[in-house]
Amino acid sequence: MHNTDDFNHLTDFCLTGLTKMNTNTRFPIRTSLMATLLAVSFGLSGCGNAGAQNPEPETEVAARIPVATQQVKLSAITSSFRTTATLEAREETDVVSKANGLVEELLVEEGDYVQKGQVLARIRDEEYQIQAAQARAELNSIQQELSRMKEMAEQNMISQDSYEKLRFSADLMQARYDMAALNLAETDIRAPISGYIAKRYVKTGNLVKQYEPQKLFHIIALDSLQGNVYLPERELRHVKVGQTAQLRVSALPNEVIPATVERISPMIDTQSGTFKVVLNVANPELSLKAGMFANVNLNYATREQTVTVPRYALQSLDNQHTIFTVDADGVAHKIDVKIGFEDETHIEIVEGLNAGDEIVVNGQSNLKDAALVEVIRREQQS
Repeated sequence: MHNTDDFNHLTDFCLTGLTKMNTNTRFPIRTSLMATLLAVSFGLSGCGNAGAQNPEPETEVAARIPVATQQVKLSAITSSFRTTATLEAREETDVVSKANGLVEELLVEEGDYVQKGQVLARIRDEEYQIQAAQARAELNSIQQELSRMKEMAEQNMISQDSYEKLRFSADLMQARYDMAALNLAETDIRAPISGYIAKRYVKTGNLVKQYEPQKLFHIIALDSLQGNVYLPERELRHVKVGQTAQLRVSALPNEVIPATVERISPMIDTQSGTFKVVLNVANPELSLKAGMFANVNLNYATREQTVTVPRYALQSLDNQHTIFTVDADGVAHKIDVKIGFEDETHIEIVEGLNAGDEIVVNGQSNLKDAALVEVIRREQQS
């Protein structure tokens, strides 16, 4: 470093020279002096720094991005399709009258369980009893006559033609009696199937007519229900009879109801582009009711021991799927993968990953290929 004496000596020298120069130049002394002093000052400053040692530049350490990872393992995954269905009774029917008359007695009410053939109501039957008795009497009379004529025909006392005509008349009377007896029996309204009385339309004293569309009762069987689902045409190749499904209904939020594919329609609806699939839903506890709305998860196929990852670990854009892996040095690598089956929580990786790879499951949105990461948490595969 230069001391103060050196600076003063240099200043005096500059002033002396400038004085001499002033006599030969047109520059003012004040201006020349200021320029010279500035030059000297910069020179001294440069000289002073020349002897100092330049410090080494500091090396910046790249920050690592915190992430959570998970080790890839082999597991099973099922491909499925989600849709909705309305549950229906597999067996249900409207009960109509097969006889004319006034309803005289009602034996069941809504909500009652009835067996097939059980009497539900009775129609006044006096007229039918009289008709049946009359037909029976006429039949007995002609049968006696036929028996007598048969003996005579065997002895050739009457012609065979006369005997055959009487036999035909006897058959006709038998048919009339059978019809009268049937009409009498139909005054008892019976259940055509086993099930529950869902609706009673008739009241005591109502006049009902034979085979009219007027309904007396509606019966449904609840021990086995069905769900009709309509799937897009593209799903036809995936669906097969016997495949399983899971149903959820709002009335039973904590229950998963099993079902199976029972029938597949052989035709596509030209208006909607869908086809009908009928699910068989067992209901032994009778907890399900016809008319319930159900969310359906229809299972197509299951692959065992395949590479699966959580859905949130996958990044997708324009049908391109990527996942970040982390190596032993903490470097993230962006990997292109191909996907297979999907379910609610996981996706199958058919190409690009292997069991044992460590993948980023949280924090990947901030990553680029070859980024440095810090694993702050390792999650277990669910």
